[in-house]
Amino acid sequence: MITQDQIDYFAENGYLSYGKVLEQEEVEALRTALDNVIAVEMAGGDDSEIEFKFGHRRGDESEEEAKRPRILTQYVNMWKREPIYERLLHHPEIAGAACALLESPRVRLWHDHIISKPPHDNGHFRYHQDFYNWPILEPRIVTCWIALDDATPENGCMHVVPGSHRDPRFGLESYAAELEARAAAEAQGLEWEESEREKMAYEPASTGRPVALKAGECMFHHSLNFHATPANVTERQRRAHVIIYMAEGVHARLDQAPNHPLIPNFRVKDGEELVGSDFPLARPEEERWRID
Repeated sequence: MITQDQIDYFAENGYLSYGKVLEQEEVEALRTALDNVIAVEMAGGDDSEIEFKFGHRRGDESEEEAKRPRILTQYVNMWKREPIYERLLHHPEIAGAACALLESPRVRLWHDHIISKPPHDNGHFRYHQDFYNWPILEPRIVTCWIALDDATPENGCMHVVPGSHRDPRFGLESYAAELEARAAAEAQGLEWEESEREKMAYEPASTGRPVALKAGECMFHHSLNFHATPANVTERQRRAHVIIYMAEGVHARLDQAPNHPLIPNFRVKDGEELVGSDFPLARPEEERWRID
């Protein structure tokens, strides 16, 4: 289980290379379940949940769309699609580490997804902070990034900027001031000069620290940590399963990301605690992680 030294490292750096959480047979089972979802999507897709259609190719693409390169491939809320991914949300070591890193007795799922960089169909995903892209009030959110293939700098492993989650240039107050200044400039018809936060998007992945992982290992990063992934320039797959946990008690903030695809799943009003069956609590004490 997670140690105090690891918790302290995360608090200081905003990320943690945690280590092995899955055996190889478990990784293989997750890959097989992913293949099942890909087959459904390539056959036309499952529209039973609104978020299922985002981020990947489907079999009904036009020839022009099929030729258009993607930065990455994404399958949102795998936990709703394959039972093995739902059970993984309750993995005692993963959920327990999330609780410790967020200093929360319980954690709730924001969402999970597969993020893939297949050879010849991917690119550099620029530096960004996840939090400002989500309709959530508090940045008490941690991402667990689980490698389903060996992830290296060559095939697009995660790169992080240590300590960026604590940098006042990129924090909530600076972001609010940035939005206010941009709105004022636009109201006066003036050109907006990009902030230090926005300029981070142009930095090469090598600006940060690569976090290489073996299949079955995971890392965690804070929702305000700047991170990026370079292009996969190899002939190998680079698939990862990403579980995003919220501390219990986090609230909705709709104006921060009003077009987020998960908002139709909200059963709460703006400013209320984000709860509901679409955002389940982790139950490591009840759910035993298993393959079958």
